[in-house]
Amino acid sequence: MSAPEPMRGSGLYPAQWQLACAVLDEVLQGRAADRCLQAAFRERRNMGGRDRAWVTEMVYGVLRDLRRLRAMVGEGSSAALCAALLLRSERVSPERLQSLGVDVDALRARLAAHDDSALTAAERANVPDTIYQAWQLQYGDAAESLAAALCEQAPVDLRVNTLKCDRAEAQAALSEAGIEVQVTPYAPQGLRVARRAALQNLAIYRDGWIEPQDEGSQLLAMLMDAQPGETVIDYCAGAGGKTLALAAQMQDRGTLYAWDSDSTRLARLAPRLQRAGVHCVQIRTLGNDEEPEVQADAVLVDAPCSATGTWRRQPEARLKALDLPSLTTLQAQILARAARHVRPGGRLVYATCSLLDAENADIVEAFLAAHPQFELDDAGAELASAGITLPGRMLQLLPHQHGTDGFFAARLRRRMG
Repeated sequence: MSAPEPMRGSGLYPAQWQLACAVLDEVLQGRAADRCLQAAFRERRNMGGRDRAWVTEMVYGVLRDLRRLRAMVGEGSSAALCAALLLRSERVSPERLQSLGVDVDALRARLAAHDDSALTAAERANVPDTIYQAWQLQYGDAAESLAAALCEQAPVDLRVNTLKCDRAEAQAALSEAGIEVQVTPYAPQGLRVARRAALQNLAIYRDGWIEPQDEGSQLLAMLMDAQPGETVIDYCAGAGGKTLALAAQMQDRGTLYAWDSDSTRLARLAPRLQRAGVHCVQIRTLGNDEEPEVQADAVLVDAPCSATGTWRRQPEARLKALDLPSLTTLQAQILARAARHVRPGGRLVYATCSLLDAENADIVEAFLAAHPQFELDDAGAELASAGITLPGRMLQLLPHQHGTDGFFAARLRRRMG
């Protein structure tokens, strides 16, 4: 894994060092890195942008190479892991680390004794053994490239809200604000930010012209082919990123249901709808009671999954224990429940941000075998009709090939008979 670019003209100070170690402690105990960092920065509003960048890069830098760093320093403290990262990448002088309380001589000895060739392929790739073995079977020699791509920093992708503007207008407004962007190679309403910026401070963001959304996620929504006036269900809506994309496809005309069992995540959708100027969405938390009797033209199931495809953005997610049998059972159950809401002739899109066949094609094939009233559409042909070249009966987006997060999607259709 390549080291981050040094931050020229800035030093590492005790406050940065202490905060990075404290946040990393929390993350290694099971908390989400982005949430921990946001909370820490909220409590320290006087901390400047360079300080925040140092803290963020130390935390994510360790997480992106955690297995190798642990092999170097053992199951030591967060401070040992941060120090090994900085000393190995030569981003901070040994004297500076020494002044922060690091035993540099002992650490140098450990790094010198480390033999990288003694690591397994999974350790070098910073991937749990069982997942790396599954990738070797599934992707062959490309497993190494896939794992390497997942250790890189993800780009910032935006979706242009066509209810407010077109892509050229959004690009011009961002350029005027000093934000350099390029059009995404696949998604027709996507923009990719050249370098990170505080987008939430821009009028174009506050006015709902743009919404952060990975290009791959935008393509999943496109597979729905949601039309104005239709009835559409986002069955596992979460915080509503794809709900917003579907509403724009529908030109805010028709009925779009945003359902999820997690009321906390759904609560984040309402202000996003208001900012985007969307009125066609009805939000509902699904509980143990009966689901609404709705027959829809299209249903999207973005199922709970291992999230292996999002590791660029959430490197700490690879630390979580994976109970794949329980997860695939849940995915099959959710897909079967959602399918009951698809009218004859309607579309059903099953999607995950997983890179494992067990959660993707295997779920779809088992569903089709048990539900002969559904058939598989050609995802590649549907995208081709929108001018997007991603051939394949099912869509599989891979970070090392497509530059997106890892996503899978299959579009099914309910037969008319």
